[in-house]
Amino acid sequence: MTVEQGGKQRFGVLAHGYQPPRRFNVDVTTAHGSYNASYSVVPEINVQITEQVYRPILAEVEAIPSGLVTSIYAPLRSDIKRTNPSLFAKIQEAVAHTPDKEYCILGDPLVHNILPLLPSDDQIMLLEAGLIAFQNDFGFTPKGLWLPETAVSKEVLKNAARVGYEFVPLRDNQVKNIPEGVQLDANHNVCFVDVGEAKDIAVLLGNSGLSGFVSYALWSTYNAEEFMNGRKNGEQAHGWNSFMMMDLERFGHHQVGADAFLKSILAIQENYGYIPLNMKEVLKEFQQSGGKTFVDVVDNSSWSCPHDLGRWTGRCNCDNPTESALKTKQQLFGELQGMNTLLNYALDALKPNWRKEFVHVFTSLSDDIFTGENFGPTLFAQVLNRGGDEETARLYLAKIEAMVGMTSCGWFFGGDDGVERIIPTSMSKGLQDLLVPELEH
Repeated sequence: MTVEQGGKQRFGVLAHGYQPPRRFNVDVTTAHGSYNASYSVVPEINVQITEQVYRPILAEVEAIPSGLVTSIYAPLRSDIKRTNPSLFAKIQEAVAHTPDKEYCILGDPLVHNILPLLPSDDQIMLLEAGLIAFQNDFGFTPKGLWLPETAVSKEVLKNAARVGYEFVPLRDNQVKNIPEGVQLDANHNVCFVDVGEAKDIAVLLGNSGLSGFVSYALWSTYNAEEFMNGRKNGEQAHGWNSFMMMDLERFGHHQVGADAFLKSILAIQENYGYIPLNMKEVLKEFQQSGGKTFVDVVDNSSWSCPHDLGRWTGRCNCDNPTESALKTKQQLFGELQGMNTLLNYALDALKPNWRKEFVHVFTSLSDDIFTGENFGPTLFAQVLNRGGDEETARLYLAKIEAMVGMTSCGWFFGGDDGVERIIPTSMSKGLQDLLVPELEH
């Protein structure tokens, strides 16, 4: 089965909207004394990007443009809610007016962590937390999931399907074991992975070549008509995949004014023989007609590191890091992974089945956590009011810091002066202070 309709190819832009939690602050007194952890990572840049990208594309529209499949990650939503609530209300309104919004506004795992590097139970916990936060913000349940950095493994896909997701976007070089004779072209750019338990999950493939061209050749987005004519004479004429996939910030931040280009190509796509991508229609067609193409994913692959996720473990040369930066990345990864493992053991021993309660605490405080409000006293009060004790609250606080500390941006940029590295650095230091009793044993 193809993903054409009426003999026409589908066209779509798969765009990832995200900013890290740029401010963090917790100040609380525990039985072990006063405790504080905080950081600030250029918070003013969010204001700039919001005006360049999120306002024109997500708010100054009646509905999200047809053919745009996007994420609006939880830390970004929290920031806009707190700094510009009227703008966020406009985004909510545009999303609410979007046909089949469940299939074009994608969910997230609350924090932008590289999921294959986390234990399976942590993956499920974050996916569940992200769903709740999304539902709280938009009032519906998303059917698609945007994986952080599209970092994937079969285990991650199995967990995504377990919590109810129907599809994920990946780049076309992240799948393998394609059946003989099948080309992952315009007619086969939606394929499926069997994740066991009588379930499968769809993979919406972005064209790596087209995505790289648009991402890095700024001149490509100067003229919408010329661009779409190129797609007609290129991908469409040869039956190639026309779905491009990149950060939403490409359109207006990395190139000022490209937000207008993005909206233009989506508005005129039908003039060039395309129809807008609609994953609800696509998946319904597969359900009715069968013809699924099954593939496997390349475990521990992502769209921004071809080295088994080495960018986030300090084990590769992506972005040309210095030896000093590599050592720092390795150290931070090891520290946070080790303390996260210790935390899971401690919480399992102290409070079996703690994760359900932790999800509630994390999501209820997420706006404060992601915007630098002091959430410590509220966290402790919540736990105590639910019949818990200060020890549980201390470990929950540590777990929050572990999850925030693993935010992918802390490892992404390779230079010694990468300002985002303050995120894992601060959280690692905070965890060591919080976990003195555990570390002493």
